[in-house]
Amino acid sequence: MEIQSLITQAKKLVETPQDNFPVLVFHCREKQQLHRVHFFQPTLMLVLRGTKQIQGPAHNVCGEGNLILVAGGHQFPFANIPDDFYMALAISFQPDDFPTQTISEESIKLEVKTAPKSLLTLLQQLLDLSHSALPDSVLSARRKELAGLLTHLSLDKALRCSNTPSWQTQVANLLQTDISKEWKLEHVCKTLGTSESNLRRRLQQENTGFREVLEDLRLTFGLGMIQTSHLPINQIALACGYQSASRFSERFKKRFHTSPSELRQAL
Repeated sequence: MEIQSLITQAKKLVETPQDNFPVLVFHCREKQQLHRVHFFQPTLMLVLRGTKQIQGPAHNVCGEGNLILVAGGHQFPFANIPDDFYMALAISFQPDDFPTQTISEESIKLEVKTAPKSLLTLLQQLLDLSHSALPDSVLSARRKELAGLLTHLSLDKALRCSNTPSWQTQVANLLQTDISKEWKLEHVCKTLGTSESNLRRRLQQENTGFREVLEDLRLTFGLGMIQTSHLPINQIALACGYQSASRFSERFKKRFHTSPSELRQAL
């Protein structure tokens, strides 16, 4: 019964998305196969209908009521497979959401669990607020409440942020404050308090670079906007920092192995 109630509320959120609401609803009526999706922040996903197949440390097949807990800074290919339709909730967490920052010595990239009833109840209460004009501070407090419950249920291991975030994470956290901005390496280094040569070297040690992080972040934002908003593709391209919709589509297809229009048609 809890899952059906969540589906009902999630459908309302799909019809009228809320910009600052911490829960995103992903849905489709045709299979979506996505290549190398980057999770910049620790993310909880709850499958409400259909199946999600995700290639993490193992091949996971996740059905109705399954929680997928993904550590920040990792990339996985996955498929969303409808029953009569596919629907899942997603919530990304911030570094200060959890009551303590103690990190397990064991590195956990991804966990799949069955959602406890208490968690479904709290998610239902959160979705009930989706059409209330609430300030960000209130929504942030509800996200922290959810993080506290996950800690109590021992479902927080993959979601806890490291006390020493990678340089890629530090850059991404800054860039996502205004994803459409024409970011310059010089400004990023000044804000992070480091030199250009040091940042280049640090990112190279993490097998990436400034431009790669920026484009990866923009395309990941675009992916989410296509799936969770009604905005036209050209507006999404602009919101993600691309002046040309065709350039956005070209880079998107190279990254995810499907075009923005193909992805939108599957909804």
